[in-house]
Amino acid sequence: MAVGADPPRPGLPVPLKGAGRVKDAPRDQEWLLALLPVFPLVLLVMRLWYASRQDTQTLLLLLQNISPLGLLSSVLLTTVWVLPALILGGRVLGTLYWISTGRSSWLVRTAERLPGWVVGLAVVVGMCAWQLRFLPTLAMLSLAVAGLAVRDRFPHHEGLRGTICYALPVMVAAISYIVFWPAIGAAFAARDLATSLLLTLPPGLAVLLTGPVPRAPARALTHGIAIAMAVFTPFLVGVVVMKAPILPLMALQLSEKETPRVLVGHLVASDDEMSTVLGREGVVSFVQNDRIQSKVLCPDPGEVPRTWVNLHGWNVEQSVVSWLAPAPPAAPVDPRCQGRPTD
Repeated sequence: MAVGADPPRPGLPVPLKGAGRVKDAPRDQEWLLALLPVFPLVLLVMRLWYASRQDTQTLLLLLQNISPLGLLSSVLLTTVWVLPALILGGRVLGTLYWISTGRSSWLVRTAERLPGWVVGLAVVVGMCAWQLRFLPTLAMLSLAVAGLAVRDRFPHHEGLRGTICYALPVMVAAISYIVFWPAIGAAFAARDLATSLLLTLPPGLAVLLTGPVPRAPARALTHGIAIAMAVFTPFLVGVVVMKAPILPLMALQLSEKETPRVLVGHLVASDDEMSTVLGREGVVSFVQNDRIQSKVLCPDPGEVPRTWVNLHGWNVEQSVVSWLAPAPPAAPVDPRCQGRPTD
């Protein structure tokens, strides 16, 4: 130790020489920036390939007529709820590894480069975009970020550490169980295991994530979870994007010799003479406009609810945004959307 240097503070991890948090060696990571637009483009092409039922000519037709904004909207709506999970998860895992070992790694450097305002914005976006049953998980991650930050920046402030790392998670857990108790009881009564675990486990686990883990398994635990998130997140986003609508669903009643016929499909393009429709089976139909007797925009059928558990009439699969947004007016489904012609 150099003369006059301050000795290491007891109880704190000592950074390794050249691997500390103060200065990291420069790394050539510009190639990562070049890959950022590749993933959305791959998703868009795969979505059109899926919609065209793997037919190359149909794919080219869709690429010629579909607006890129419509395709990007499905990707953006998906990343709205994925990004908060990645930001909060990366911040928690990186800080947890540093607190536990005092060593730097790519995970620690990633966590350090996330500004505080980005983490706060991720929490706000998660509160608005995540489903009700995921809000306890969001609270757990937020409390873990706050507790680990206090341990890292104020190691000798016992009062602050006791308040943020122990008292606050216990208080939030008690409030969460009181607020969500009707939904928890309904989930257990319906034997909905996934919803029951999502509503009960995260509040109780929050107090366990605000402190260090044993030094030996710290790297395997934190980096293993981070690598799993990096591997499985693209597949999860891809599954959601594949099911997202990219074209309006319409029903066209066509004039025939005997009885009218209804064509239900996605409208690809329309001009003064012809309308191009992509059927639900992937078959492209070119319809002359003078044969169209009437047409109607069909409502989005949406996804079938996986659970009927609700909290005061609010389904646990709904988000705050969908709950606060004005509900569409209730109207009977047009028979043409079901393939039945009208008089």
